[in-house]
Amino acid sequence: MIFFALVGRASRVPIHEFDAHAPDAVFAFLDATVSARGRAHWQWKYRLAAMDAPAAFYWQEPDGRVLGFIGLMRTLWHTGAPAARENAHPAAWFVDWHVMPGGGGVGVGLGLLRKAEAVAGTLLTLQGSRDTQQILPRLGWKQSLVPATWVRPLSPRFVADWLARQAPGPLRPVVRWASPLARFALRRRGPAPPAGAELVDIDRFPPDYDAVWGARAPEFAPAMARDAAYLNYLCADFPDGGYRLQLLRVGGVPMGHLISRCDVDGRGLRRGRIVDLLWPRSRPELAAWLVRSATEQLQAAGADYVECVASVGDLRATLHRAGFRSRRPVLIWYHHLPPGADDPERWYITYVDCDRAYR
Repeated sequence: MIFFALVGRASRVPIHEFDAHAPDAVFAFLDATVSARGRAHWQWKYRLAAMDAPAAFYWQEPDGRVLGFIGLMRTLWHTGAPAARENAHPAAWFVDWHVMPGGGGVGVGLGLLRKAEAVAGTLLTLQGSRDTQQILPRLGWKQSLVPATWVRPLSPRFVADWLARQAPGPLRPVVRWASPLARFALRRRGPAPPAGAELVDIDRFPPDYDAVWGARAPEFAPAMARDAAYLNYLCADFPDGGYRLQLLRVGGVPMGHLISRCDVDGRGLRRGRIVDLLWPRSRPELAAWLVRSATEQLQAAGADYVECVASVGDLRATLHRAGFRSRRPVLIWYHHLPPGADDPERWYITYVDCDRAYR
């Protein structure tokens, strides 16, 4: 009874749409509870100057206190083939779901989640805290455990770190001393491209890339959009930069893309990421070349290891042949799938940048 009473109360609470005119207290709440990113980051993330539909909501009491926030990173869910307008459905990842601790926190959180569900279409979220994973099943959410992070070592430093954590204490100095020998096994040669294939660095995806996306979408039926505007928003316009954008061309014709990034993880190691890759799915040799090319590029950039999220069998097999190994599942929660949606176990998922920089 308490649970349903809180849901009923949440429908009558002061929930406001987050926009460019939101009070400073909301930005301060995000910096304090999520990450101290600053106003420019939150304006970019929630597209406050560009979105017609609301992208986030906050709970503010009459006395000005902000008690909670939920954000939406909107996208389109593609189902069926061909990639027609009627097969593209509104969807969103909900992120930055935070409430102030206290006796009313459950009601605040549920009220914000119900608001997001009402406006999002299909709603998804990634991993989630322990509390989130306890609440969502009670609200009818389901999960897919198929996506996983695949990892390949690129440097002796990564090998030393991994072995030292596995080895008994007395052997750890020996492991670290011997780890430089791993460089011979980790050395990568530049991959030869398939006939006519090339990767071309770009600053932004051009508008005519939408035609490429239109051709690829029915081949993959992916959960997230990859048109020029969306890829530019996620990567080219990211305030902190750091993404490498490349067009895949075959015989001079754009056929797909490769997006990669190198940053520093919580252990101080340089992490390479194959953020996204798209290719004509009937050409597996192109997928293999993209993976090998990204690995070689990231190693040349100083990455200690490279990771890639993969869900579908052909990409998993490609990663395995390239020396990657599956390390941990990426838990995807979903709610209100559109009619005709593929089985969640078949979703094509590579990039999950809705949790960017907080992992």
